Amino acid sequence: MTAIETPSRSVFETSPEKLRPFLEGLAARVAGGANWMVRKKTVCDLLLGLDAFFALPEAERQALLADGAAATDGEDGGGGPADFRNVLPLYVGAILEGLNEKVISEAEQAAIYLLSIHPEHQKAAEGWMLSDPRHGKAVRKLMRSDRRYRQLMDRMNDHWRTTNQQTA
Repeated sequence: MTAIETPSRSVFETSPEKLRPFLEGLAARVAGGANWMVRKKTVCDLLLGLDAFFALPEAERQALLADGAAATDGEDGGGGPADFRNVLPLYVGAILEGLNEKVISEAEQAAIYLLSIHPEHQKAAEGWMLSDPRHGKAVRKLMRSDRRYRQLMDRMNDHWRTTNQQTA
């Protein structure tokens, strides 16, 4: 088991007020999972569903929002796939903050912590993977074999590529 440091900046404290209930709802849905196999599936399904929503044309997104769906980007209700990929690490960080776990103890958990916006979450996941060669191997196997996680990772790679190009 590897300890998880408390993030230095909370997503809930820095996000717009109208986005907080949505983020809390995501965290609550994931927390309902009995174990990390269920939680990983829930995280992937929720976030891939949001990605599909953001991929819709603007008019369709607005029509769905008018039918009672919650705005998911917390800013202007608009956005597109690129906007979603920019907030994806934030959503993962909020979910994990809501869980408020103290240790990483399994591959599914570490795989999700790697996707967080919080360096403390990433560091804990990497530390767990490096603590035993079998841990790292289990996470890499999950990355290769889990279709939902691989799709989410592809979206994260888009975000990281864009972020690295902007800072270079």
